[in-house]
Amino acid sequence: MTHPDDMNAILDRIAAGTYTESDIAALRQTLIVSGDRNVVQLGKYNLNIHQGRDIQVGDRHYHGSDAEAIQAIIRQLLEEYFGSKNPGIGNEKTSYVRETIYSTLFPVVAMPRYIYGVACQYNDLQAKEASQEIISPTDKTQIYPFLLRGGMLFCFQDLNSQNGPFRQLVSNQTVECYEVHEWCEDPEQKKWFTTLLTYSLNKLTGRKGLRLDKIHRRYYFHPKETGQVLEVNYRPLNQSTSTRKVVWQPITKKTKEPKPYWYHLAVSLQFHQVSDQHWCLSIRPEMRVTKNGLNPIDSKKIGSRVTHKKSRQFNYDLLGDVNFWRDFLSDGQPRIILPFGAKDQRIIISTTMMQAEIEWPGIPEKYAMPFKNVEYPEDIFSWAALELLENEGIKLTDSGEEWDSFLDEEQEFENE
Repeated sequence: MTHPDDMNAILDRIAAGTYTESDIAALRQTLIVSGDRNVVQLGKYNLNIHQGRDIQVGDRHYHGSDAEAIQAIIRQLLEEYFGSKNPGIGNEKTSYVRETIYSTLFPVVAMPRYIYGVACQYNDLQAKEASQEIISPTDKTQIYPFLLRGGMLFCFQDLNSQNGPFRQLVSNQTVECYEVHEWCEDPEQKKWFTTLLTYSLNKLTGRKGLRLDKIHRRYYFHPKETGQVLEVNYRPLNQSTSTRKVVWQPITKKTKEPKPYWYHLAVSLQFHQVSDQHWCLSIRPEMRVTKNGLNPIDSKKIGSRVTHKKSRQFNYDLLGDVNFWRDFLSDGQPRIILPFGAKDQRIIISTTMMQAEIEWPGIPEKYAMPFKNVEYPEDIFSWAALELLENEGIKLTDSGEEWDSFLDEEQEFENE
């Protein structure tokens, strides 16, 4: 391995235009390539070689023409690397392969049709006070998020129901009913609707034992006791079951001593409207770092630790993380169902990742790994839930046919 001081000397010669073939050979041996052609690793340093950017290697900075000279050499080595892995690149007779690309997006196959509202004595900042008047439903699977805006309480529950969780807040008042699609046509009301969707995710994750990080808008695992490792069972990409640490204290390889911080698996969840009638849920895996499994670490120290860990992950690792979260949130079922009481009032999310077929030269063979558990098979419980939904007249699009039709229409529109 080239010593860091020697590497700086080589980069200095490249910047000055006095490098030798030996310098290039040493650089070639030290270069570590990831899936992103704009980011490479030289020894222990990550380099961003995007055109127009300065280059930093340790404490050394390269600017302007010096940075451009280094970028040019490294890009030349990258072309050699990818060309050796895919001999057809740069040749008119390139050999293409057909592969499936998986997304971090999951199609929402059903949304609530209505939003109900009623005058409320509590203002926008008194959600805690209003929640004390809510009566928990006998159906423990039902969730009941609500929103206070302008002297009104809004929710997905039918406020006309005499047994609803908000009956004490409704009393004998007149209930308003709004079509969701009408709210989405108004910018301000669409924000309110999206907030209700986010509150629904808060309920889902809370029941799964996750905590909410309000500052970073993400959900994370919390240990049952301070300083205690937490593990959960899940279904990996290519196995029936496995166990994964979700809260742990990393160990130094050399000394076997624990490091002075803890990792917590975290996730950012967000609904996105992609057309008038189509929504999807994005799952973005993240990481939370604490001092002792409880107290947040100094924000200035978090970036380097998370970046160091994430820099060693490739696309397949991200796919594994997304798969973990969809399995955990759905309990390994084909759908995530968020019920709000009435039969037409629920959010249903397919746990099959949105995907597309592409033809391209492919990736290095060592990164081309399989993914078997693309879809979760129906079991007796999911079949029962599916039958109940169909009996209620809810049409699901789990097959993806409606989404495929939508994507085809979008492609036609772009080609016009």
